[in-house]
Amino acid sequence: MKEESVVVVGGGITGLTAALELRHLGKRVLVIERGPFVGGHAAVLPCKATDRCLKCNDCLVEEVLRELKEDSPLRFETYAKVVDIRKNGGPYIVTIETGPCSVDWERCTDCGACLKACVDSGHKAIERAPSINIHPFYGIRTEMCTCLREGRAPSCIEACPEGAIKILDKTDSFDVEAKGIILASGFRPYEPERPNRYGYGHLPNVITTQQADKMLREEGKVVRPSDRNIPKKVAFVQCVGSRDRRLGREYCSRVCCGYSLRMALHMVHIWPDMDITVFYMDVQNFGKDFERYYKEAMRKLKMIRGLPGDFYGTQNGEVLVSYFSEQQGRTISEPFELVLLTVGLSPDQEARALGERLGLQVNEDGFFIAEEHAAKEGVIVAGTARGPMDVAECICDAKRAALEMKRYLDGIYE
Repeated sequence: MKEESVVVVGGGITGLTAALELRHLGKRVLVIERGPFVGGHAAVLPCKATDRCLKCNDCLVEEVLRELKEDSPLRFETYAKVVDIRKNGGPYIVTIETGPCSVDWERCTDCGACLKACVDSGHKAIERAPSINIHPFYGIRTEMCTCLREGRAPSCIEACPEGAIKILDKTDSFDVEAKGIILASGFRPYEPERPNRYGYGHLPNVITTQQADKMLREEGKVVRPSDRNIPKKVAFVQCVGSRDRRLGREYCSRVCCGYSLRMALHMVHIWPDMDITVFYMDVQNFGKDFERYYKEAMRKLKMIRGLPGDFYGTQNGEVLVSYFSEQQGRTISEPFELVLLTVGLSPDQEARALGERLGLQVNEDGFFIAEEHAAKEGVIVAGTARGPMDVAECICDAKRAALEMKRYLDGIYE
């Protein structure tokens, strides 16, 4: 059984930062990430600068990923999840389950032969990482692998010159000993229920801001899914899945206002003729430059206080948005070529059972409470597992967690 100083659950920006800090402090660290890539949601964020920096913090993410790629003795397990944690007076025994598909990060040279073989064979299971600073740069989506489903010899294995790809017909598991656990399991973007009043999942030109982020990151533009054209008239709808008593989600996700206003200002900077409307309840203060961004948004965007009631599709692919106009004193329906839903941050339900095994409680919104008694047992919660945070806050909280873990390890074990 392998022994580690700390197991970090979650390979997002919080988990990676905490792991790097602990490694700099001389601790052995194992990072567990359930997906094919480390970096989490933050790695997908594109730079939102206009003619000046809007402090979106994308550059902070790239700095962490670059350090990880260039000089990191960390140990990773991607395509993996923690299925059990137990302790009988000594170290924690952590049972880790790995998926049937994986890419060996020590052997992979990022040559791309696997992607070419997968595409040539008509499949789409191999995908690129969202950042060039992520290694391995190529990953496998298990659920997309038709070779795995049909029991055929995978073309990617034959194509890989380094033998870095492993595809089995079942999952595997192993145990490690750990003196401490950092739970950085992150969040899940709210998924609008279906059917929903927004038309999401039904109207092709109603998408989430996360989907728009991916377009900006990969293509450098935001397009309408229906025809791949750049829209001239766009609506942002705030607080989707937040501050909604009907859904039992009354908390504010905090980071969404600054996130969407930066995106809107970035888009109108790239496409000056684009007409952007933002429907909102309130605008949350998102930092020391809030006033400057807010005034710029009021000048360059159409800001409507109040959320739309209904969304309807039209024959030409536009979305009719029904809302109350204070200026006209009545409800009107206005057509938009693209509607972006700014979805809130949800607790990660998969991590809930793991937290219970570690003796952690959740607050009324479902996020973990960072309790003192847990820290005394070597269990520390960090980042958005505790509640909504932006990238800079996650990085700061990760460093706090790493120092707290060092104090625990030095006081108990050394």
